[in-house]
Amino acid sequence: MDCEQFWRYSLIRRQTITAQVINYILDLIRKGQVKPGERLPTEKQLTEELAVSRTCVREAIKSLESLQLISVRPKIGAVVLEPSPVALINAEYLSTSAFMQQADSLIEFRKVLELGLVALAAEKSTETDWAAMREVLAEQEAALRMDRSTPHGDLLFHEAIGKANIRFHKAVAEATRNPLAIMVLQAISEPLIEVSRRTNEMPGVPEAGLRQHWAIYRAVRENNPEKARHAMRAHLQAAERNAHILQTAGQAAATLPASGATAVAEKSSEGSA
Repeated sequence: MDCEQFWRYSLIRRQTITAQVINYILDLIRKGQVKPGERLPTEKQLTEELAVSRTCVREAIKSLESLQLISVRPKIGAVVLEPSPVALINAEYLSTSAFMQQADSLIEFRKVLELGLVALAAEKSTETDWAAMREVLAEQEAALRMDRSTPHGDLLFHEAIGKANIRFHKAVAEATRNPLAIMVLQAISEPLIEVSRRTNEMPGVPEAGLRQHWAIYRAVRENNPEKARHAMRAHLQAAERNAHILQTAGQAAATLPASGATAVAEKSSEGSA
């Protein structure tokens, strides 16, 4: 197994384990074993009970907190919130199997939606819109300078880069002056953030994403709809390729012996995060 294959197997296994932790916690909530207002098992308890790494538990907790299913409170721990139907639907998307099945549909929908939005933005955008986009691009550049050498730093990086990614696309939507476009993009923001989180773990993807966003910005700034569509199409095609890489790696990783693959993923997630 070469270095690239090793990385892919390790990444997918870690994400699979994280998804299993998410599903375990969701089951506790669905079955009423942990009710709104009550605390989840501690990180140590989950790590020991599920025989997984601290990194996987922390990533699962962070994902569920971002969906507002739980709230992590200092000196108290993770407390279950009253779940909304939308939050539960978005949480289902976090499972690895659902991600693999729905990533293609999401990107297909984005092609229909965002190619039209970016062309409209190129026609209607103003200096205020361009300034908003530049602000987000500066956030992406700042995120890429963050220290990712520790688990906490890595977590902060992915949170920052994920939010910056969706904020850029929202800025494009807002430049269209179309409230329905903004509403639709907001509706798919959580799946977009999740796709971003997973693919941005791949080497070079965050840097490439920033370059692609700059190309989109320049085309919009030039009020060139066709150039803007071309830049957005290239960006979405790259996202599609990255999702397929993860999908292929996931299928290959599934053929590995469970104990050995899990050990590799656990070791990799603790050492690289």
